[in-house]
Amino acid sequence: MDEERVGLVLMHLGRDIDARLRRQLSTAGLTPRHGFTLSHLCDNGPTSQQSLLDVLDVDPSVLVAILNDLENAGLAERKRDPEDRRRHIVVMSEKGRVALTGMHSAMNTIEQEMLADLSPADATQLRELLLKVRPPAGTSPCSGD
Repeated sequence: MDEERVGLVLMHLGRDIDARLRRQLSTAGLTPRHGFTLSHLCDNGPTSQQSLLDVLDVDPSVLVAILNDLENAGLAERKRDPEDRRRHIVVMSEKGRVALTGMHSAMNTIEQEMLADLSPADATQLRELLLKVRPPAGTSPCSGD
């Protein structure tokens, strides 16, 4: 009976997808938090560190570690905000864009394998339904990294 509970099915699928994505990202020295940070920078352009703290919902020391990793790998750069020298703006590099493309490619492969038994219409319906599901209160997209 427990195997029919939606939450447990999603948990098992999520754990499998998380492990596979982590393996793929680790070959490039990245974690899901690195990928989420790069995705945010790609979608929103240069972003203040404070905004990243809000989006990632992490401790400032964790954000510093993420940004140090991205800078050391040449994937992003922190720059002083010319309008407020106390603020840092994070900018994704071209190398970061390439890494993000690799992450998206890995995700596409994982999704194709995961959805292989579904028709295109079923896969679309599943995606639409999952986007309507709300996460439990107090969670963030990067809290498990």
